[in-house]
Amino acid sequence: MKNQNYKLVAPDIDRLLKYFDRGYLNPSGVRPAIAKAMEPLFELLSPLAPLEDNDEAKFLWLFIPRGDISDYDSFEELKEYGEVKTYKEYEELWQYDYPQETIWYQFVIVDSKDSDGTTRFRAVALGNKTIISAEMKKEGEPDYSDEAAVMLCNLIIPAVRESLNMLKNGTYNDFVNKNLPYEFRTGLIKRSVLWKYDSERKHFDFDGLSEETISSFRNILKTGVNDKTKISRIKNFTANDFFKACELGYKALNYDTKKMSLSELYLKYADGRDEGLTGKGCGLNTDPGIDFEDPKAWDEWYSRKNMGGHPWEIIRGGNSTHLDLMVCNDKRELEYEFRLGEISEEEYKERLKNAGYYFTLRGKYRQLEAVTFYTTLSVAGLPVILEDAEEILARFEGNDYIGIVPHSCATRYCESMFPSEYGKVIDFIHVFDEDMEQFCKDITWLPEDAAKLI
Repeated sequence: MKNQNYKLVAPDIDRLLKYFDRGYLNPSGVRPAIAKAMEPLFELLSPLAPLEDNDEAKFLWLFIPRGDISDYDSFEELKEYGEVKTYKEYEELWQYDYPQETIWYQFVIVDSKDSDGTTRFRAVALGNKTIISAEMKKEGEPDYSDEAAVMLCNLIIPAVRESLNMLKNGTYNDFVNKNLPYEFRTGLIKRSVLWKYDSERKHFDFDGLSEETISSFRNILKTGVNDKTKISRIKNFTANDFFKACELGYKALNYDTKKMSLSELYLKYADGRDEGLTGKGCGLNTDPGIDFEDPKAWDEWYSRKNMGGHPWEIIRGGNSTHLDLMVCNDKRELEYEFRLGEISEEEYKERLKNAGYYFTLRGKYRQLEAVTFYTTLSVAGLPVILEDAEEILARFEGNDYIGIVPHSCATRYCESMFPSEYGKVIDFIHVFDEDMEQFCKDITWLPEDAAKLI
């Protein structure tokens, strides 16, 4: 590293950032060289207001020149490793990796203080990589990446100063909104519009559901019964009532249900962490099981569950790719409201008379299973509601929005990134060059959060 003459160009910045490919850095004691390298950056950004949702963090975009081809990896080295054969291929690879003359990097600093105002912790991140994570009141041992972190801090000072000057003269925020590359942006596109460009997307959204099932689903929702205030309750509920509901859905999905008892069928397709319900599950609570036909046994188990299992995960999957059939009870909800003082004792007693068990389905990313289960249980007369039902129907109609998220974000759990005026956004994608060529004119880009001075 010492023999390398690093410059403020994107290839050199990226070379140094490779020292931090291990991802998030756990906090460690500060080293003198690290503390000294950070200080000018924190001093420079002292006029910058912190983020609205985190008063310890500050953020700016940095605009780093790509340099020229001589700043890129050497032709001889890339040829030796078989990545290119000719100089023309080398030039094409350079253009591919650095297509624009200016490369954008996210720059974040964190300054956390104790109650007495002294600095407890500082961090520096560049281009989605943490390069410093230091406990300022603790002395640390040198790390192999310290030299790279110090060089990066020193190199980017002119770029930080340039962005801050743009903010001071009033041009920064407008420049960001007009020029921020799409891979960093958040936006929306109508699902029906996306279908025009990508027929496979429509096939994916329908998830193999038949028109007959979707029509039945649509008709059920039109009646307004997908509302817990408009469905009945089951007073005396048993484990077999739960297993029978599961069996109905499994059969509707054409799962193999032959030669198995109700509990065996449940265990075949469910997560297995049943909190001692069957006596044959797995997880933290592996009790001997309960009497499947006894309502009192169910009530007792239900009142002491939630010990770390997943008894409602009736079709196992990942964090967002499973199906839940939750058994809910008004009594527990009413007790909670009464303890909080949200309802009076008189109201509590009156509403308790009609309390009982009902089903709630949850599985917006498994629309085939969720809709099939919901329509099947509804037709069977069971009290059931489906969470996100309107959003799932909008997916079939194609009249909702799909969220476009930055490439640094996974396309899951991004609902909070989109304002309510666009409805509930439940599906998310990344866009790439070929997409931008096709439907960029149809994308609504959300404005970036404005940077502000104190």
